[in-house]
Amino acid sequence: MNLFNTILDDVHFIGIWGMSGIGKTTLAYAIYNRICHQFEASSFICDIRETVEKDKQGLVNLQKQLLSETLKVNELNIWNHLEGIKVIKKRLLNKKVLIVLNDVDKDEQLKASAGSPGWFGIGSRIIITSKDQHLLKTHHLGTTIHRINELDNDEALELFSWIVFNQPYPKKEFEDLSNDFVKYAKGLPIAYKVLGSSLIDRPRKVWEDYLHQLEEIFKGEILDKLEISYRGLNEIQQNLFLDIACFFKGEDENRVANIEGVGSSNNMKILNDKSLITILEGKLQMHDLVEEMAWRVVHCESPQEPGRRSRLWLCKDVFHVLKENTGTKFVEGMVLNSPPHKENLNDKAFSNMINLRLLKISNVHLPKGLNFLSNKLRMMEWHDYPLKSMPNNFQPDNLVELNMPRSHIEQLPERFGNLAKLRLMDLSDFQNLVKTPNFIGCPDLQKLIFQGCTRLHDLPRKLNLESLENFILSGCVRLKKFSEIGTNMTKLSELYLDGTALEELPFSIEHLTGLTLLSLQDCKNISCSTGVNLPSLKTLNLSGCKGQQSNFWYSHGIFQIFRLILGIDYFFPAPCPEQESNLPLPMLFGFSSLEVLKLNKNNFTSLPDSISQLSKHTCLHLENCTRLQSLPNLPLRVSVNVRGCTSLENYSDKVVQWNSPQ
Repeated sequence: MNLFNTILDDVHFIGIWGMSGIGKTTLAYAIYNRICHQFEASSFICDIRETVEKDKQGLVNLQKQLLSETLKVNELNIWNHLEGIKVIKKRLLNKKVLIVLNDVDKDEQLKASAGSPGWFGIGSRIIITSKDQHLLKTHHLGTTIHRINELDNDEALELFSWIVFNQPYPKKEFEDLSNDFVKYAKGLPIAYKVLGSSLIDRPRKVWEDYLHQLEEIFKGEILDKLEISYRGLNEIQQNLFLDIACFFKGEDENRVANIEGVGSSNNMKILNDKSLITILEGKLQMHDLVEEMAWRVVHCESPQEPGRRSRLWLCKDVFHVLKENTGTKFVEGMVLNSPPHKENLNDKAFSNMINLRLLKISNVHLPKGLNFLSNKLRMMEWHDYPLKSMPNNFQPDNLVELNMPRSHIEQLPERFGNLAKLRLMDLSDFQNLVKTPNFIGCPDLQKLIFQGCTRLHDLPRKLNLESLENFILSGCVRLKKFSEIGTNMTKLSELYLDGTALEELPFSIEHLTGLTLLSLQDCKNISCSTGVNLPSLKTLNLSGCKGQQSNFWYSHGIFQIFRLILGIDYFFPAPCPEQESNLPLPMLFGFSSLEVLKLNKNNFTSLPDSISQLSKHTCLHLENCTRLQSLPNLPLRVSVNVRGCTSLENYSDKVVQWNSPQ
């Protein structure tokens, strides 16, 4: 294709159009890998349609990914897609870029990410894959569209042979059967991939049996053909496949494996090998046609009555079952994503669903309370739970994830501190919660979130959760005292205490030997404990921590911590008190691993000579230090951001690659 010739100077939009499963993404990815090295920057953005549909901030996230990959930056402050458009136009205007926008289905997605050729530098190529030819034609009139057609018989036979025999033609003894399979798959590459993966190294008898099944299914229905691979799975694999198709597409494979239980990781590999799912960078993906096939399998369990199906994910089906009390023992999973309006449910809505394992629901009222929830629940995600308590007979011993933000529950039952399988508890923005269980019976708990629980003031006297990795208490404005830390909490890597009323941290915090991030932003009352050693700490955020005295951090706070904790990679200090004009940093000596030093919005007029000990790859942030007048000698290649340093000559509003005379 001449348009992919990167020597041409014009900016070109190239559309790749065809039906689901025809190979659009495969072709775009092959072209991308072949020519991306010829551009200043490149980005391949997958599954745009699904990403934007699932998230209200989908367009913004799309823009952030595009800018992150092309500019090689992580922190992007974009709050709406209109602002994002301005940033893209400004930052990519003079760059020769290669961008692939995969599976676009609405013009707003293109307007937010690649509005016109004028956004990009000379020689850029914008490749768009879509099932909608009209969209490609109307977005930019100069777009050249390439239609991907079904494979002809020779092409299909070659593709099928590569999949099954790893050569461009079939083995002699399978030549006749190979031609029969090729005929039935109707030239659709995804069908050959799915069917062929089930025939690799299988004897002729299996081929014949498989072909016989094909002949019994309506020939024109590709979904029927895809379903043959599903039928070849055992019952456990089938259930996992249906769960992924109905509830977990796009989710993290490890998270899903934990929820699904023993053996799930291995069964995911089997599903991947059979081309029923794809595991891409740890995320579970599935072709649209395969997903549609799975939905049809579930629908066929009970075409007339949703309450007798194993899985419910359509809003109309979920509300029909809950409002009409037609749920049965067959229902294992129910997901209600962002219903359009609130609905009233009666107290017996879940009474007959005794085998419910997976529940995600929101935006419902229970004016008469709730009598029952299944004890087999492994995932419970209920946003805005409207009641002050849970059913008395609810014994959630199988729970792996409990996610209940903005709940009206006043107090968690003590039994919630003894959930042996629990890995995640997210109780963000519980407005009525005043204390937590002790969690002594939660040995597998990895993530604990109480962010925004504004009335919470009482934590367990002691925490000793050996599996805990993330603990978030940010926004708990009444929390004044932190728990004592047991000796087994060596896996905790991130602790967020932003905006709490904590007055001090316990000496036992030094048991957190694996802690890499400690955030105390806006903790106005915090005092510094002496003699604490956190050997793994890489990120320390003390922004807005003014302490109990105006000179608190300068007498025995920030810089004492800085001396005691070695190997820090990130440092976010509090704004200096008004009377401080210089920054005492003698302790920077020896911080060879320091990579990012943030001293933004401080009032010092100069930096000490000891800052010259910074690593040559350090990024030094001095934004809006309005009193800063001069910079000392710094190592070569130190990047310095001095935007807003209005008293600093020559460098205001710039990021400079500092080249100090030495």
